[in-house]
Amino acid sequence: MKEWTDDEYLLYVNAREGSCLWEILADRTQSEDEKLWEEYTPVFSRLIVRWQRAGFLKVRRGPEWPAAYVGDDVPTDQIAALVQDPASWKYEEEPTIFIAVTVGDRPITDLEEDIGESPWTSQPDQRS
Repeated sequence: MKEWTDDEYLLYVNAREGSCLWEILADRTQSEDEKLWEEYTPVFSRLIVRWQRAGFLKVRRGPEWPAAYVGDDVPTDQIAALVQDPASWKYEEEPTIFIAVTVGDRPITDLEEDIGESPWTSQPDQRS
């Protein structure tokens, strides 16, 4: 099996912790500089959409923390627009909505077994 990339591992850990989207970026950059965070939103947006569609994580939102546990699931057809919106990743001192990731219903190791793809990349496994 392939090694996890830093971003994949970080997303997986944050999903297990029920982290808000901005926390993923703060963890990745080890910084509070939101300008620096912007570099990583496309990477995590793609991973979140892919892993959510496969059932490996859920995106939840709600008016209170911790949204990962008390919020509602974001419908699959709304995930891409939500995570591609820069406002979804912003830190707010007193937010009115929390957007978080949490683990899905399937273990991430199922991806390779089911469709011959590594769960750590978006490319098909090149095995013959």
